[in-house]
Amino acid sequence: MAKGGILAPAAGLAAIIGADAANAGQAAGTAHRIAGTWHVDISFPGPVGNPPEKGLFLFTETGAVICTNTRIRDLGLGKWLSISSSRFSFTFRHHMYGPDGTWMGTLDIAHSGTVTGNTFSSTGTGTVYNTDGTLSESVSSQVTGVRY
Repeated sequence: MAKGGILAPAAGLAAIIGADAANAGQAAGTAHRIAGTWHVDISFPGPVGNPPEKGLFLFTETGAVICTNTRIRDLGLGKWLSISSSRFSFTFRHHMYGPDGTWMGTLDIAHSGTVTGNTFSSTGTGTVYNTDGTLSESVSSQVTGVRY
């Protein structure tokens, strides 16, 4: 892991949790059903060639998203928004590093989904950017989650 690979996400996490007032009103009443910790399966429909992944997602009551997965292995940080009592959208960003710790760019995820009981499903796009900010690729993805 590159220097700062642990400290930078931790600082970003503190900022997201402490400063996300946009969804704070949601938490004042009843928490949205997506709030909580989820074990997720990530798949890539179509001829993408990416193998399925496993991950852990946390949706806080204040609108923050914190996630990991088996491929990136770096914290993803972002936010989620309520669309209705069962629908939501979320975005987050991962920094990507090569095997030698070299920063390779970023992966931005944008999804929308539905939560039912102790499961959720979402679909969206992952967009990869090189270190200079140029678009490298976009990939469709699906996530299913089980609360734990």
